Amino acid sequence: MLIVTAQNLPKGFVIENMYSMIFINHAIRVSAKGLIRGILERNRDEYQEAIDALTSRAPKGANAIIGLQVSTSTQQFSDGTFLYLCLCGTPITYVQTESGD
Repeated sequence: MLIVTAQNLPKGFVIENMYSMIFINHAIRVSAKGLIRGILERNRDEYQEAIDALTSRAPKGANAIIGLQVSTSTQQFSDGTFLYLCLCGTPITYVQTESGD
């Protein structure tokens, strides 16, 4: 799936269908995770998990999300510090025009 921050597609592509905006909030622990959790989750990519969560909310048939906006916030709790990642965008279906215009 194509994910872009721009509102417009590059020349030669047009929006065929536009859907309602989607968003996710994803918590990422940024403080030390402890030895066992660190070992068990050493290959975990929490940022990619956030992107995957966003794309999974797109309607069937959407092949891009445009106007991606990212907002972050941090919060410290007794069990660690967390980064809260909010992603929102508009799912679309785009097609390439034959003429390239």
